[in-house]
Amino acid sequence: MRADICNSDHEVAVAKFRGVLDRLGAQLEDKGWAIGVDIYRLKIGDVELSVFSDEWSLDIEGPDDLVQEILRRYAQTAT
Repeated sequence: MRADICNSDHEVAVAKFRGVLDRLGAQLEDKGWAIGVDIYRLKIGDVELSVFSDEWSLDIEGPDDLVQEILRRYAQTAT
């Protein structure tokens, strides 16, 4: 599943997203890039998650249940 999180230049929203990942215990496994896109490979437990950041947006991709959990926690986090 892939989901849009926020605009990549919205500092408060990006910090909120990073906080969710931190609370879930996300660990950076690798950082790469494609033309115009930074790609972060994270692990939460044994599950892999990809984070894509470009000039316009911050997106995630991973197993449905993990992406849904991240979206739920992100929506519940106060800004």
